[in-house]
Amino acid sequence: MEWVNVSSIENFEDRLDDFLGFIYEIKLTDGRYYIGRKQFWTAKGYETPWREYNSTSKTIKENPELIASKEIIGIFTSKSAMRYTEAACILWSDSYLNPLGLNWSFDSCKGTLKLTEEDKQQLEHLRTRWQN
Repeated sequence: MEWVNVSSIENFEDRLDDFLGFIYEIKLTDGRYYIGRKQFWTAKGYETPWREYNSTSKTIKENPELIASKEIIGIFTSKSAMRYTEAACILWSDSYLNPLGLNWSFDSCKGTLKLTEEDKQQLEHLRTRWQN
């Protein structure tokens, strides 16, 4: 399955040299989803096989037939921008906490998140702090 570009940058392949990589969302036929990042280039400047890439998610690697769509949702010029945006998208989409989200880690935060009811209340209280 090919990547579909839904980012705000059109025809990015015409200027691939201008970018380091992209943020993506893979949706599965059962409603689950995964958010990740992929670089276009290796550290030595060679193009990666990003067009054929499916994800680092174990679930997706083991079940590629479940992929419903592969979307490039953002394209960036630096690793720091990619890392920040990937983490933000995981948090904004609730992929870390939503049972349909397949992200169990991001940017060195690994494993199952253990939240008590009181923790959940505090988290929800803090979420509203920055929302309009």
